[in-house]
Amino acid sequence: MATEVLTDKKGPRRIGSTRTASRYRGNKYSGNWPLDYESAYKRYPGPYTAVNAWALLEEEPLELFNGWLVWQPMTNLEERRIAGVIQAILDMAARFANFGQAYPDQAECEMSNGNVQKPDVCVISNKRFEAQVKPVEEGHEHLVLKGSPELVVEIRSPSNRRTKEKEKRQVYFDNGAEVIWDIDPKKHHIWVYEVDNPEKPVEYTEQAEISCERLLPGWRRPVRDLFAKDLSAEDIAGQAAVKWREESEAKGELLALRGVLLRQARRRYGEETLPADLVAWLEGYTAKQLNELADSFADSASLEEWLKSFPAK
Repeated sequence: MATEVLTDKKGPRRIGSTRTASRYRGNKYSGNWPLDYESAYKRYPGPYTAVNAWALLEEEPLELFNGWLVWQPMTNLEERRIAGVIQAILDMAARFANFGQAYPDQAECEMSNGNVQKPDVCVISNKRFEAQVKPVEEGHEHLVLKGSPELVVEIRSPSNRRTKEKEKRQVYFDNGAEVIWDIDPKKHHIWVYEVDNPEKPVEYTEQAEISCERLLPGWRRPVRDLFAKDLSAEDIAGQAAVKWREESEAKGELLALRGVLLRQARRRYGEETLPADLVAWLEGYTAKQLNELADSFADSASLEEWLKSFPAK
């Protein structure tokens, strides 16, 4: 990785890349980095910008608020499990709707005010990914989202401070977020904020059913699914699995109907007399049309008469 420049009041100093952040803690700022974004906003604007802090932001659990690098304590295993389930469910739903896909934590979002925020889970549309995922700066290979995902999911942890979360949500909304989920992993509650009414969230309990009509029309899931520990792959897929099963059953029915018609035609008229494109013709018909052809086969006195009963394509 190229060397990055971190600027303080004494001027620029060169800081190279590393697998840990330990070597960065010796400068005058890093020894006193804020532990949460509320503390960052209580201070005067810090010395860091997205451009000169990417060496840390891309490798460490850090976010950038008010010019300060803020350490994000690693979530516990239960919070990570819930985040994984939510990502898997939303990813399947977004792909099924041809909307986009879901991404895990540490997806870097560079905001117009200079903040760099990392949702716990997010959904980004294919359209926005193509338009707004760009290098952090010209000539740099590292890609980030310039702006917010359409759907942001934040999972509360014991270290979260509530007082500044309204401001953090507003930054997401100001940069293009349309829906924000605020999730309590202990109570299994979800508060849903939408961009056109950010002051009045809708609360969903574990007994409720959640949706996201703005982005995923028709998609619905019981809230309890988002916290469940025993979901199968089919449970994760949800509505997509139902449709796939229905399509599979429909394909099986069509194959059976076509097979019956072909066997009957070969027995009665002989393989050599049948049209060469008969199989292709039958593949283009619905189950209803194939059943009608089976009825007309029984009533037809000749192959020619039966072929005349075939629906036009």
